[in-house]
Amino acid sequence: MSRQRAALRLSLKALTGAAVLGALLALPAPTSAAAKEAAKPPAKAAAAKAHSAKSSGPATPACYNRTEYAAEQMMRLHTEMMIVGLTCRTVVPEKKPFDLYQDFSVKNRAMLSNSEASLISFYKRSGGGNATRQFDMFRTELANEISRRAATIGIPQYCANFVDRSVAAKDLTPDDLRTLTTDEKGAGLMHLASRPLCDVKTVSNPDPVFAVASATPAPAAPKATTAKAKPAKAAAPAKPKQKVAAAPAKQSVAVR
Repeated sequence: MSRQRAALRLSLKALTGAAVLGALLALPAPTSAAAKEAAKPPAKAAAAKAHSAKSSGPATPACYNRTEYAAEQMMRLHTEMMIVGLTCRTVVPEKKPFDLYQDFSVKNRAMLSNSEASLISFYKRSGGGNATRQFDMFRTELANEISRRAATIGIPQYCANFVDRSVAAKDLTPDDLRTLTTDEKGAGLMHLASRPLCDVKTVSNPDPVFAVASATPAPAAPKATTAKAKPAKAAAPAKPKQKVAAAPAKQSVAVR
């Protein structure tokens, strides 16, 4: 009987051990999977970094060439005429400011198209995305900038000054426009631009250094001592000079 119990215990132990072993074998190997998962993120991070560096591309150029600079000036003039036309058509309807903008657009269609193409080419050089969309964003921000300026000046005052500028701009010839957009000295005005010219270098000398801290203050002038002046003694009255009687002349005695 005891032998049977001992055999039964051994068989139960064997079954229990087999069950545990089977359960362990059925589980996935965590070590190898974790190692694989741990190895994946750095590779993915490196790939994402390389992709972002490739997609970002070079930064937008910091300066314009001469053609791009003139193109922005043309876009500024045209955009300002558009804002003047929209803002002032009810303020000074007799001058028809929006018609001035439309006439200018038709008359200078070729120059405007070339200026637009130059700026789009500028944005293409940056490689930072859709160049046409970047140009549209620039034009929108430019219109907002001019509108803010008009609000700051005051609409009546703005229209009183800028409608006449639109009148003058409509009558400009292509040569006049080239001078206006490329030659600040010849045009007699200072251009605004979002970027400077690439071939113009600004040289600034260092400010002169004044040795203010090391300078010793000049010695103060000695205070003038005001000595009390002693009263002058009264001069003694001059003694009258006594007249000395002249000695009598010697008498000569005649001897007889």
